[in-house]
Amino acid sequence: MATKEIIGVVAAALTVIGGAIYLWQIYARTVKPHAFSWIVWGTLALVSFAAQLAGGAGPGAWAMGVSALNCYVFAVFGLFYGEKNITRSDWVAFVAALLAIPVWRATHNPLWAVVIVSCIDAVAFYPTFRKSWLRPYEEGAAVFSLITLQMLLSILAAQKYSLTVILYPAVIIFLNLTLIAALLYRRRSIPA
Repeated sequence: MATKEIIGVVAAALTVIGGAIYLWQIYARTVKPHAFSWIVWGTLALVSFAAQLAGGAGPGAWAMGVSALNCYVFAVFGLFYGEKNITRSDWVAFVAALLAIPVWRATHNPLWAVVIVSCIDAVAFYPTFRKSWLRPYEEGAAVFSLITLQMLLSILAAQKYSLTVILYPAVIIFLNLTLIAALLYRRRSIPA
């Protein structure tokens, strides 16, 4: 097995492990996912997976495909066990993200699809970030750290490097690092 394929398998395995940990945390009621973010993230991961395959990512796309599945599972669990305080701004972010989906469909260009998907992801990130800032103990920093590592490995596993292949994972890395930093900061300033 080639090095890129090994890295792709490791990235996909980390995705499965991270997903299992997050599901356990949901079951144990130590995290409360915001279903809105996970619904949009699942759709975006699916789009990015297709764009990465079209862009020649090869094994670098495998983790994104598994991520899409994870996101949809988290969204379903989030509807039952997740955040119940849905604000107007959460709805605005959710609807804006969903309304942007037809825009990328109209592009017929993998790079523009990934650029638009990256922007939508940032908007969809808002409900989870808002909830996590207010209640930092209801989100798992460890799982977002695993996702960050998985995205880094998926970039390394890519058989072809282009903006189409690496932009979306790079945006996820940036957003996750922002969330992790916010969680750690807020946990130091707010008692459990």
